[in-house]
Amino acid sequence: MDAAYKKMFDRSPHSVFVQLDELLATEDGDAEWKETARWIKYEEDVEEGSARWGKPHVASLSFHSLLNLRRCLETGVVLLDLDEKDLPGVAYRVVESMVKEGLIEEDDKPVVMRSLLLRHKHVHDDKFRFSISGGRKQSYTSLQSLWVEDGLLEQAGVRAACAQCSTAPNMCHRHSIQLINLAQQRRRSSQAVPMDRAEARKKSSGATIDAREVEYLATGTVGSQDELRRGHNDSILKRIPDDAEATTVLVGAVGFLDQPTIAFVRLAQGIQMPSITEVPIPVRFMFILLGPTEADLDYHEVGRSISTLMSNPTFHSIAYKADDRRELLSAINEFLDDSIVLPPGDWERQALLPFEELRAKSEMIRRRKRDALERKKATEKAAAPPLDEKKALLAAETGGIPEKEPDDPLSKSGRLFGGVIRDMKRRYPHYVSDFRDALNGQCAAATIFMYFAALSSAITFGGLLAEKTNREIGISETLVFTCVGGLFFALVAGQPMMITGATGPLLLLDESLFAFCRSYGFDFLAARMYCGLWMIVIALCVASIEGSVAVKKITRFTEDIFAFLISLIFISEPITNIINLYRAHPLGYDYCQHPAIDNSTVIPLNNATAVDNNTVITLPAPPTVVPPQPNTALFCTMLTLSTFIIAYYLRIFRNGKFLGRSARRALGDFGVPIAIVLMVGVSVLVPVWTEKLKVPDGLSPTSNRSWLVPLNAGLETIPLWAAFAMVLPALMVYIIVFMETHIAELIIDKPERGLKKGSGFHMDIVVMSLVNAVCGMFGAPWQCVATVRSVSHVSALTVMSTTHAPGDKPHIVEVKEQRLTGLLVALLCGISVLAAGWLRLVPMAVLFGVFLYMGISALGGIQFWDRCILLLKPVKHHPQVPYVRRVPTLKMHLFTLLQIAGICVLYAVKSSRFSLALPFFLVMMIPLRMSLAYLFTPLQLRALDGAQKDIDKEDEPDFYEEAPLP
Repeated sequence: MDAAYKKMFDRSPHSVFVQLDELLATEDGDAEWKETARWIKYEEDVEEGSARWGKPHVASLSFHSLLNLRRCLETGVVLLDLDEKDLPGVAYRVVESMVKEGLIEEDDKPVVMRSLLLRHKHVHDDKFRFSISGGRKQSYTSLQSLWVEDGLLEQAGVRAACAQCSTAPNMCHRHSIQLINLAQQRRRSSQAVPMDRAEARKKSSGATIDAREVEYLATGTVGSQDELRRGHNDSILKRIPDDAEATTVLVGAVGFLDQPTIAFVRLAQGIQMPSITEVPIPVRFMFILLGPTEADLDYHEVGRSISTLMSNPTFHSIAYKADDRRELLSAINEFLDDSIVLPPGDWERQALLPFEELRAKSEMIRRRKRDALERKKATEKAAAPPLDEKKALLAAETGGIPEKEPDDPLSKSGRLFGGVIRDMKRRYPHYVSDFRDALNGQCAAATIFMYFAALSSAITFGGLLAEKTNREIGISETLVFTCVGGLFFALVAGQPMMITGATGPLLLLDESLFAFCRSYGFDFLAARMYCGLWMIVIALCVASIEGSVAVKKITRFTEDIFAFLISLIFISEPITNIINLYRAHPLGYDYCQHPAIDNSTVIPLNNATAVDNNTVITLPAPPTVVPPQPNTALFCTMLTLSTFIIAYYLRIFRNGKFLGRSARRALGDFGVPIAIVLMVGVSVLVPVWTEKLKVPDGLSPTSNRSWLVPLNAGLETIPLWAAFAMVLPALMVYIIVFMETHIAELIIDKPERGLKKGSGFHMDIVVMSLVNAVCGMFGAPWQCVATVRSVSHVSALTVMSTTHAPGDKPHIVEVKEQRLTGLLVALLCGISVLAAGWLRLVPMAVLFGVFLYMGISALGGIQFWDRCILLLKPVKHHPQVPYVRRVPTLKMHLFTLLQIAGICVLYAVKSSRFSLALPFFLVMMIPLRMSLAYLFTPLQLRALDGAQKDIDKEDEPDFYEEAPLP
């Protein structure tokens, strides 16, 4: 075949499906090809004793089998671009080449031919049906025609034509039996006890053949077998790419050969062989290995070796393009060069196999090859003709192509408000599609899920905020402005998939600001109004100079300190609340001296008037003192712990092994709402008094005031200097909003998510500041992007692959980027304020249980907490993670101790009268981190403070581990 004709064939690499069939004896003593393994990307073996596939795994090959394979390819038949249309034609050409190469003798041709055409049994074949009539006779007819051309019938002692044969298109039944008797005689010599050639020929003289085997060879049973396998093929076909071509590996030991014979075949084009392959895809490669049973050759291992090679992208790409045997042998050498050899030994523990080191060595080998390839390209480029240089100079003279604006949203443009303008140009052209892309079932399901998640958080933070601010801000304000802020953000934001609402850090700031205002006699809501107005000024100033790029200075060092501090506060709040309950409702108290309060008793929200020298201020009355109640402390403890346990273990159940994936995800995602509903039900049924949420009816504020803060008395308490001084609390709030919003957006905008519509780092912080200015005017809680809720929202909108190779981690196909789900979630939260009667049934103890859940769950994603645990572990029990392997233990502990010192400083500030300055001290952690460059090397800092790769490939992402801030 000349070179011009070869170029006509398609040599572009396709995805490969590899099937390993072995020649084995059946229970009846017949021989058949039985499927024992397959490769889509990883190896899957048929489990012995059960007709099912085992788990996908990386194939482990013996070095001896690879050397045997290489030796076989050196001496065997290699047919490239073989132009045949069916299996008999391929088998005939292979057998002819084997004779020509001296691998088999001339009289071995029929029996080898028949061995190659034996039936194939696959894993899910219940039984094979052999038709007596009405079948296609393609296989046997093609085989007969080839033998007639070659004169094999005369050699076999069969008359080329008789009266019946000469008039019929096929041989008569008697002659067909006589022909295949030769193969049957030789096949019977290939059973468990091997015979020499003379003995096999002697015993084959009187052999006969079963008629049903003739019918099998003479009729096509493809249709019936495909019907049996169709149900099983559908599931595996989805895992195989559409352009895939099959590689069939046939190996087996027989008794009629003196030496191993091998053939590697690449067909000119893929051909359908439904009776051979498990799935109906065209076959492009065939590997055949037959040999004597006493040969020093493990046929199964050699078959696994070539199968693994063909499933390797580098080798099978070369196999598609190879022109001769030498290129295949060179590809094997390259495969060996990329392989890692494990020494012989007994490994009793998995810990003895350092998978991280193996991964690092494999990456080092790939990097070495990549660098060599780049050096080669650089050499070729240096030796390129000067024509390219002339073109470059010509383009420079004519102005050339203008440089494309960088895609990095955190790169500076150098223009005033350049980042905001670029965010708008990037996102707003997709505005119509943001609504059109939401019209699908997945977005509807995400809306329902996120509504309950957002409602649970709003109830929790609203209830706790009412307690911290003496009910000046409560659930009504939280729900209404979660709705208002969410609607506005979903309509105009650059990244509308983020969910806004009240968060833990902002709750702490409101608590600190309330204490500050009370100590100076300022009206709390009036002070917040000035803070909100100053936030707009600060946000515009920062956006004008593209200050959002500063988020790149916030590393894991600062994130972990802040996240751990918030988690610590979230954990300590429920504990403090339970201690206070035992003080207010002691266990050994004589309850008879006070009348018991029923669980359904509602304490009214009365207002009192405080008269100052010059002003009259309406303040919420101090809460009514409830006398000690029996069982209240114990029951509230049970409610808190039960809420935490249910929510926490449903979260663990999400990645468990029970039930199906959809059921586990539903229970895990709705863990917090399920825990709240169950514990509220218990609280209603048990007649023990507990403190409930205090929610006014309708759209009324929590306290007796007007919605708009300027219409209430209290502005007079803020002097002019204090109004300007409120820029400092506003800056503290802005720092928290800045950090939470940008950290959440960085997590959502990870490259692996493949977002196509862009983000809005510069624009979104301005939008959030505008929302908070409105919240300040109406006395509502500060709003911010909620990290956990945003990550869980994006996860609910993510479409994962269902067609990945078995054993592969599911990858992200797309993310439904749209605005409608966030808008509907916000709207539903606003409508929920009308359910005040139901909200008043929620005990405060249940909300503290949710708080405890948030705090403990957030610890799982904080690397600092993992390193704190290592302080108490011996070095031999440290995990094989980068910050352990690449950093000396003492230096790792020093880094941890520095973070502990930072947390102690922040906690001391939070507990002091200067708690409002907490964000300022948090920002000071950034220069502290930069100064660590004098104590640690860049490699050590990268290991301690860089992004860590996911180690666990089986579990789905946990929202609290992805999001550092609860």
